[in-house]
Amino acid sequence: MDKLKQKIRMIMAIAYIIAIVLACLGNYLDGWLAIAALVIAVIPTFVALLLTTIGLLAKFHPVLLSKMWNKFIQRSELPEVKQPDHTSSDWQQWFADQSVNGWKVTIKDNHKTPWSDEAIDQDCPLPEYPRPQLERERWLNLKGLWQFNVLPKEKEVNRDFPGLIQVPYPVESALSGVGRPVYGGEKIWYKRLFSVPADWSSERIILHFGAVDWQANVYVNGQFQVEHTGGYTPFSVDITDVVNLDGENEIVVVVYDPTDSNEREDEARQKGKQTLCPTDISYTASSGIWQTVWLEPVSQCHVKSVFANANVKAGYATIETKTTGNTAGITARITTLCDGKTFVGKPGVPITVITEDKKLWSPENPYLYQIRVELLDGEKVIDSVNSYFALREVGKERINGEVVLTLNGKPVFHHGPLDQGFWPDGLYTHSSDRALVFDIEQIKAMGFNMARKHIKVESARWYYHADRLGLMVWQDMPSAGSFTSGSYSMWLDYIQHLAPFGVKHVMVRDDDYEGWNRSELSKAQYYKELEEMMDALCVNPSVVCWIPFNENWGQFDAIAATDFIKNKDATRLINNVSGEQDQGVGDVFDCHIYMQDLWLPVDRSNYRTSVIGEYGGKTWKVQEQAWSDGKIFSYGETESIEDFRGQYRGLMMSEVKPLIEKGLAATVYTQITDVEGEINGLITYNRKVTKVIPEDMRDTHETLYKAFENRLG
Repeated sequence: MDKLKQKIRMIMAIAYIIAIVLACLGNYLDGWLAIAALVIAVIPTFVALLLTTIGLLAKFHPVLLSKMWNKFIQRSELPEVKQPDHTSSDWQQWFADQSVNGWKVTIKDNHKTPWSDEAIDQDCPLPEYPRPQLERERWLNLKGLWQFNVLPKEKEVNRDFPGLIQVPYPVESALSGVGRPVYGGEKIWYKRLFSVPADWSSERIILHFGAVDWQANVYVNGQFQVEHTGGYTPFSVDITDVVNLDGENEIVVVVYDPTDSNEREDEARQKGKQTLCPTDISYTASSGIWQTVWLEPVSQCHVKSVFANANVKAGYATIETKTTGNTAGITARITTLCDGKTFVGKPGVPITVITEDKKLWSPENPYLYQIRVELLDGEKVIDSVNSYFALREVGKERINGEVVLTLNGKPVFHHGPLDQGFWPDGLYTHSSDRALVFDIEQIKAMGFNMARKHIKVESARWYYHADRLGLMVWQDMPSAGSFTSGSYSMWLDYIQHLAPFGVKHVMVRDDDYEGWNRSELSKAQYYKELEEMMDALCVNPSVVCWIPFNENWGQFDAIAATDFIKNKDATRLINNVSGEQDQGVGDVFDCHIYMQDLWLPVDRSNYRTSVIGEYGGKTWKVQEQAWSDGKIFSYGETESIEDFRGQYRGLMMSEVKPLIEKGLAATVYTQITDVEGEINGLITYNRKVTKVIPEDMRDTHETLYKAFENRLG
């Protein structure tokens, strides 16, 4: 943006010069020519004065200018597809066509990933057990073809399911076999039949959903079972009392997902980068069931979660087994599978597990201790799950006057890409477990040691692979809000970036809930989803940092959110706001810097690390692999693939390395893959072309790590 700022100043100067020249000519000319010169001079004078006024406001009163700009944006008409009652008029024709042609997946060649066919050809896509941190031997995968319908949201009863959809792929995705949007005036109705295996007859039957976007109501055999709101977190329900053990059973799931319809009036809700009007840095929505649905049998008292807290210096972990049901007379037993040792205690009470052969988890050596967790009633094992834990601690320390991040007590420079987790074939949902592994292995092969999972919560298997492959994860809470809703401060940072006369940087307090588009209900929903995300991911050693807000998309009271996170999980770092309206709390001071020279974010008064949470975003479009031929979004174009690679290395060597030497603690480069029209990835959206040479990237990044080590002495 430095170049853009220079262009603005140049336009102002040229406008003033032209206005002065025309005014002078008007004094020397006679008659109509003089009048014409003076009239024409009004145009450049107006442009120059307008830009000058904006520049002065941006410098001395940026908040006022931001409010004015937000009011101007709000005046534009809401697109038809975002109207709250908008529906498609041709669903019935679409269902009729599908009944004739049969269910099929149609994907453009450039939208196919190397693994798309695995999802198309299998009777049951994604066959792996979906929750590796708590794995049971017996389970029933309910993925595959379900019946479905899309009806007006007012309709409360439905017995007609004319279409077929492949679960767990979003309705909008090609792999679902549908590939159509769902609007704010519609609901998705799913139906699936299943039979309970004969050997489950004496046990409780649990129905699990990995994630459903956005609000799901679940019925089994016509009886309501559970409602869950929030599109990114898992939920379960015990359906034992309504299932038929001897015949078929029916599951019906009714989903309402308005995405960003009526965004200017509705309360802020967590939707990430999804939109009904994909463009620039907002992408196609992922409505409905988008993670695995499965059944498993359990005892009345069974393991609900296994949480480990490591003590690296002492070489042990305390492991808490949380349970459901009456635990009177029940014992918890943990067996470390590497040596067969057992440790016994009460459910719900931390059990100390000592490891004689202490192996610490790190990106270089991501060692996981495999364990079996059992519940015993006397000598009888009533529940058994396989799990794992790691000896890993994260923190921060002041060295030579600068605050650094630590892993297992040692300083570590965190360096990785932004990872948004979108796929051209499945949108939010990957086509194959191998696709998840590919992304993480590529990140590691390029010499990165972390990734920022951006405004999305992945499936449990992604974090499992990050655990076992050794990738540190900075985890975003999915954002709410958009560029046309919420606080005036949405535009504040952009205005300051472009201010031609410099800026007066201001920190806008974010505790004005109404101004930041949050009601009490909206705040409660945010914290519900935040807690569910933390509960799901706190078991993963790869997750080292929580980020409650990205920039100010749906941001509100980041100080309170930081306190909430710290009270719930004191073992990880907290980045209160990644970019823009930082509130001076947490462990990280994070700035986003695009299209201008990088600079060092410094907050010496609050004992926080200096981090550039987003930067880069250089573009090289591989035309034949691109999402579309239309408009692309970038933070800076390059002339060739060689120029793309050269600019990346130049950025690292000429700007990032000097900042590391001055105290920079972490960076997040935008980004690992292209996403739809945002063409600034190191890999194409369909994962067919890696634009960089991993070995060269690794060498470049090794230079950065050495600069960090040299700074510490």
